[in-house]
Amino acid sequence: MEKLYVNEILPDGAISTVGLFYSIPEAQKIVDLLRANPDRAGKRYEIIEAVRHVLSIKAVQRSQGAHKENGS
Repeated sequence: MEKLYVNEILPDGAISTVGLFYSIPEAQKIVDLLRANPDRAGKRYEIIEAVRHVLSIKAVQRSQGAHKENGS
């Protein structure tokens, strides 16, 4: 089964996960609904595979840990 995250990207670059979906059409439907909302006009949306999402979070955490160890 396919697992996809829909992320909301704020104007300042912050990313917030909207939800987990199990098909591209289902995820795209949510993105279309969000884009149609005038209150969300300044935000962008992305659909990514759940596995890639988890791996990228782990990479960021490792990177942040390396900075702490190096005194950065």
